[in-house]
Amino acid sequence: MMMKFGLSTYFLVKKNIQEIVKDIISSGFKAVEISYEIPHSLEMDKAFFSYLKEIKKDGIELSMHAPFLEINFGSYFEDMRRFSKDRILKALNAAEAIGCSPVVVHPCYTFVKGKAEDIEKKTRENFIEDLKEIIDKARQSGIKIGLENVHMPFFFFYSMDDFKSLQDEIPELGIALDIGHAYIAKYSKGDKHPEDSIIEDIKDVGLNNIIHIHLHNNSGIRDDHSFLTGHMDVKKILDFLNKNGYNEKVIIETQDPEEHGMDLVLNKIKELEYS
Repeated sequence: MMMKFGLSTYFLVKKNIQEIVKDIISSGFKAVEISYEIPHSLEMDKAFFSYLKEIKKDGIELSMHAPFLEINFGSYFEDMRRFSKDRILKALNAAEAIGCSPVVVHPCYTFVKGKAEDIEKKTRENFIEDLKEIIDKARQSGIKIGLENVHMPFFFFYSMDDFKSLQDEIPELGIALDIGHAYIAKYSKGDKHPEDSIIEDIKDVGLNNIIHIHLHNNSGIRDDHSFLTGHMDVKKILDFLNKNGYNEKVIIETQDPEEHGMDLVLNKIKELEYS
């Protein structure tokens, strides 16, 4: 089986959410990641959910990105923690109603990481507790949770070593590997061969734990979310994934379709697949 390329709705903002999904599908994509985030989450009603159920019957695969703007479930501050977890659980309810899997969540963070040991310890404990609750609810709905690596070191999933320690406490946790974020993290550490290091990380953590991929490119400095341009050798990483049996969704997170046209994005995918 081949990897299933799709687009995220988050970066496409010039139309309403249903029109965006229709455009993605009419371009030939067979996978769509629904971003349960503003402004599009404000447009999601019963009619939209019914539409998504119908396109699933035609073989379209759906994943969902849980809310992440102003979100920090597990926060040291209980009001922020409660607000964040409630928004993510609301997204899980929507994912269950539609039939989206996996649901991607961002990890908790603290700006005092490495500075205030007691606060960091308590925040991480809150994060583990809340993540377990989210995964338990997802399991009951037949949904997988993919925790996304974030390229800023104050997050609790910054490197694959972080994931291994999290999985010791939550064995059923899966990875939503964001290749663009991983590239920035390697580059910022001065890694001379970031693509090779990302591949070694995948080997180390086990490809079986990678349940979802986010794909975008950048210069190694900023989270540009480009796809058509960037310094990373995307093909090298995708070739490794493909040759080693990864056959789940690869969701492209980019504004390029609106800025440069869908055809250029589709041509780039063909170039990556067949060149």
